[in-house]
Amino acid sequence: MDFRQQYKEFLSPNVLETSYVISMDGGGNPIFIDPSGHVFICDHDCGEIKRIADSFELLIEDCFYEW
Repeated sequence: MDFRQQYKEFLSPNVLETSYVISMDGGGNPIFIDPSGHVFICDHDCGEIKRIADSFELLIEDCFYEW
Protein backbone atom coordinates (compact mmCIF):
# COMPACT_ATOMS: atom_id res chain seq x y z
CA MET A 1 0.00 0.00 0.00
CA ASP A 2 2.91 2.34 0.75
CA PHE A 3 4.26 1.77 -2.76
CA ARG A 4 0.90 2.68 -4.30
CA GLN A 5 0.66 5.86 -2.27
CA GLN A 6 4.26 6.91 -2.83
CA TYR A 7 4.27 6.37 -6.62
CA LYS A 8 0.79 7.54 -7.58
CA GLU A 9 2.31 10.57 -9.36
CA PHE A 10 4.63 8.40 -11.49
CA LEU A 11 2.53 5.34 -12.38
CA SER A 12 -0.90 5.00 -13.90
CA PRO A 13 -3.71 3.96 -11.53
CA ASN A 14 -4.09 0.69 -13.47
CA VAL A 15 -0.43 -0.24 -13.01
CA LEU A 16 -0.58 0.65 -9.32
CA GLU A 17 -3.68 -1.46 -8.72
CA THR A 18 -2.47 -4.52 -10.61
CA SER A 19 1.28 -4.61 -9.84
CA TYR A 20 2.99 -5.85 -6.72
CA VAL A 21 6.31 -5.17 -5.06
CA ILE A 22 8.55 -8.21 -4.71
CA SER A 23 11.61 -6.58 -3.17
CA MET A 24 13.54 -3.41 -2.41
CA ASP A 25 17.07 -2.82 -3.63
CA GLY A 26 19.81 -1.66 -1.28
CA GLY A 27 18.95 1.98 -1.92
CA GLY A 28 15.26 1.79 -1.01
CA ASN A 29 13.96 1.45 -4.57
CA PRO A 30 11.01 -0.91 -5.03
CA ILE A 31 11.23 -3.77 -7.50
CA PHE A 32 7.82 -4.75 -8.81
CA ILE A 33 6.05 -7.00 -11.31
CA ASP A 34 3.32 -5.68 -13.58
CA PRO A 35 0.30 -7.66 -14.86
CA SER A 36 2.19 -8.85 -17.95
CA GLY A 37 4.97 -10.31 -15.77
CA HIS A 38 7.64 -7.73 -16.56
CA VAL A 39 9.92 -6.75 -13.69
CA PHE A 40 10.67 -3.07 -13.03
CA ILE A 41 12.68 -0.99 -10.61
CA CYS A 42 11.47 2.45 -9.56
CA ASP A 43 14.00 5.12 -8.49
CA HIS A 44 12.49 6.70 -5.39
CA ASP A 45 14.53 9.90 -5.80
CA CYS A 46 13.33 10.91 -9.27
CA GLY A 47 10.48 8.50 -10.04
CA GLU A 48 12.26 6.97 -13.03
CA ILE A 49 11.02 3.49 -13.87
CA LYS A 50 13.29 0.99 -15.62
CA ARG A 51 12.39 -2.48 -16.87
CA ILE A 52 15.03 -4.86 -15.58
CA ALA A 53 13.66 -8.18 -16.86
CA ASP A 54 10.97 -9.57 -19.11
CA SER A 55 9.93 -12.04 -16.39
CA PHE A 56 10.72 -13.05 -12.83
CA GLU A 57 12.31 -16.24 -14.15
CA LEU A 58 14.68 -14.27 -16.38
CA LEU A 59 15.52 -11.93 -13.51
CA ILE A 60 16.57 -14.89 -11.38
CA GLU A 61 18.58 -16.43 -14.22
CA ASP A 62 20.37 -13.12 -14.86
CA CYS A 63 21.19 -12.48 -11.21
CA PHE A 64 22.30 -15.91 -10.04
CA TYR A 65 25.18 -17.67 -11.66
CA GLU A 66 26.41 -21.20 -11.22
CA TRP A 67 29.38 -21.35 -8.90
